[in-house]
Amino acid sequence: MIYLLSLVAFLISLLFAMVMIPWILTIAHQLFLYDFPDERKKHQNPVPRIGGMSFFYCILFTMFAMFFISYLFNEPVEQYTLINCFFLSALLILHTGGLRDDLIGIRYRYKFFIQIAAALLIVSSGLYINHLYGFLSIEALPVWIGAPFTVLAIVFIINAMNLIDGIDGLSSGISIFALGIFGILFMQLNEWYYTILAFSTLGVLCVFFCYNVFGSVSKKKKLFMGDSGSMMLGLILAFLAIKYMQHDPNVAKPVDNPLVIAVSPFLIPILDVLRIILSRIKNSKHLFKADRSHIHHKLINMGFSDLMALVILLFITNAFYYLNFCLSHYISTSSIFLVDVVIWTSGNMYLSRLIRKRRNEGKMLIKMDG
Repeated sequence: MIYLLSLVAFLISLLFAMVMIPWILTIAHQLFLYDFPDERKKHQNPVPRIGGMSFFYCILFTMFAMFFISYLFNEPVEQYTLINCFFLSALLILHTGGLRDDLIGIRYRYKFFIQIAAALLIVSSGLYINHLYGFLSIEALPVWIGAPFTVLAIVFIINAMNLIDGIDGLSSGISIFALGIFGILFMQLNEWYYTILAFSTLGVLCVFFCYNVFGSVSKKKKLFMGDSGSMMLGLILAFLAIKYMQHDPNVAKPVDNPLVIAVSPFLIPILDVLRIILSRIKNSKHLFKADRSHIHHKLINMGFSDLMALVILLFITNAFYYLNFCLSHYISTSSIFLVDVVIWTSGNMYLSRLIRKRRNEGKMLIKMDG
């Protein structure tokens, strides 16, 4: 039954998004709700940036529709009512705050406030990280450590997904892959609510991805998700990951290491933000000042197009997941993440060296022409 409900949830969200996104585009163009180009941005023309609205309303509509459909088929939906209220309230907070940022702009302190409020709602529902499965030799976590650590983790993931949203399709593409993985994982556990949430979000993202990557600016078909969309995606992925890695002695998971499996589908944003934070601390730079040091910027500086950079990073996302899945059968959690960090750091150092070489060659050519 859960397979049929998952398909229905995906199709409802997909169809609702196909109706809603064109409507949002029309409203955005009529009211001039644009993301205007500047020296940091790649696009040359104003583009609507309120795509996150479609995420919120499509997920909301689909989830309520699925509660009704599942109730008709005598599925046990009552046990998920409380967590659904907490989760949708957290999603509403991020949607409202993010939309305000997209329309008029807000300070980063206010962003952190709404992110922490959303994270606290999730933890208040009883969902928190209670086990690290041997990472740094840590096993079970008491609630007084696990709860604040979970708030910190949720805020971090929200910002990681927000910051990786630098080229068309990257944040949504990584999320599509991760949501597909989570949908399958929770389907195996017969967890109705979390499976439906994954496929409901997947449906709207598939439609958005087409408009975001392949939409024409001249035909007024292009759309950005904005901070509202990227922050909601971060919350959804954090919510699903924490639920999957939460240790329950009464639930047997079909994987050796739930922590590794839960984090690996969106490992690139996590590693990229960690690298940038450490780099800014080392160079005494402002932690929250935007720059062009993300991994997608490096690939573009190498001469790759935005679309090629997207393809490369989505390939790496898949590679990290399947590598970690295989390694989880043989080595410890700490060793797996150490391998990931070594690969990521080595790759970034190699890219940086190639970029410096490319720039030096360009300077030499300019001097020779002069």
